[in-house]
Order: sequence, then structure tokens, then C-alpha cells
Amino acid sequence: MYRMLRVEGKKTVQSITLWVIFGVMLVILFLYSKAAFAKFPEVLHGYGIKSAGEDMSRGEYVFLRTMGDASFTAWMSIIAGALLIGFDFQNRTINNLIYSGNRRGSILFVKLLYFYLCAIILSALFPITACLIYSTKWLSSLTRYDASYVWRCIACRSLIDMSMMSFPLIMVFIFRDIIRSLIASLVITVALALFLGVLNGKGFILEYFPARAIKAVMQRDASAETIKNSLLYSAVMVVITCASCYLLFRKADLE
Repeated sequence: MYRMLRVEGKKTVQSITLWVIFGVMLVILFLYSKAAFAKFPEVLHGYGIKSAGEDMSRGEYVFLRTMGDASFTAWMSIIAGALLIGFDFQNRTINNLIYSGNRRGSILFVKLLYFYLCAIILSALFPITACLIYSTKWLSSLTRYDASYVWRCIACRSLIDMSMMSFPLIMVFIFRDIIRSLIASLVITVALALFLGVLNGKGFILEYFPARAIKAVMQRDASAETIKNSLLYSAVMVVITCASCYLLFRKADLE
């Protein structure tokens, strides 16, 4: 497995397509961040953010806004899933790994590992870009309490991001190509966004669904119960997703 990890890691790092997407998104997000946050003053008053109290620095506001934005994660997971795994199915690269004597469980572990790493990095481009422009002053003068809040947000965001990638990831293992995986993932993502927008009821399933829970978890005054339930919900989704991918991959006819 170590050799496969090294080979797949090298292939991922050398992927021109991923680097092009990375560069294009970096430019787009830089321009978008300048347009979205440049109008805000250095100190914000009464912007309706519960955890902010009356005042909040623009740096903290940008951090909170971008870390709680789930839309970019959804689109990045669609792209990453289709490119990293759908491409290997379509070009029969995975078949070659099986013919080389690698177990399907080991292949799946390596593919999921690099998928999650790349998708999380891509989805983190928005908060990283915006915070480098507007939040460096706030981040450089963090108190111990502020630092623990930032690290909490990063850890929670990483797990919630992984759970939000569940449906696009499963679609890749169902269709095992690029085009159909992209289309199916796109349809499901849009349908879920509309579904969550229409149903505003509480209930555990809706309240802690990753796309909705991420904003609540990022609040400075988020309760321990909200954080615990959101992370538990996300962890269960990740486990179910990995198990589903394993079953689909194990039964897939790749001869």
C-alpha cells in the first residue's frame, strides 16, 4: 500500500488539471473577495451577528462569513470527485491497479484519502484567500481564547466539509465516469439546496444537516450540544459514505 500511496500522491500533485483549477479559482476568489468585503468598514456595528455582540472587526467578520459558507465546498467536491476518481474509472487506471494485485479495499482507501485531501484544500481556498486579504491583522493579534475559537472552526469545518462531499462521492462510484458523475452530482446538489431552502423546520435531520449546521457551528457562542451533534451527524455521514463506496466498488464489474 505504501508504494500505491506514493505513486497516487505523485500523480495527484503533478495533475495539470488540478493546478489549472486551483489557479483559476484563486484568481476568481481574489476578485470576488475584493468585491464582497472591500465595502465594509474596519469595525462593523450591528450587522445582526449574534456572536459578535455590538461590534466586530472586519477581519473577524470575513473569517466568520467565509468559514460558514458551504456553497463552495459543494461545487469543489463535485469537481474533485469527477476529476480524481471518475477520471481513473473512465481511463481504466483503477483496473490496472487491480490487475497489479492490489486489494480493492486498499485502492479505495488511497483514492478516498487523496480525494478528501484535495477537496478540502480546494474548498478552503475561499476562506484562505479572503482572510489573507482582510483578516491578517485580526489573526496576528489573537488572544488565547480567539486562537482556540479559530482552531475549533478549522477542525469542525474539515469534518463538515467531508460530510458535504458524500453525495458527489457516491455518484462517482455509481456511474464510474466523468460526465454522468458531474451531472448527477450537480442535480443532487441543486436539489438539496432547494430542499433545505423550502423546509425551514427544525428536527434533528434538518437542523444538523451539514450545509445548515456549518453556519451555527462557526458562531463564537455556539453551544457544546450544537457542536457535538453537528460533528456526530457529519461523522456518521462520512462513515456511511465510505461504507457505501466500498460496497459499490467491491461489486463493480471492472473486467
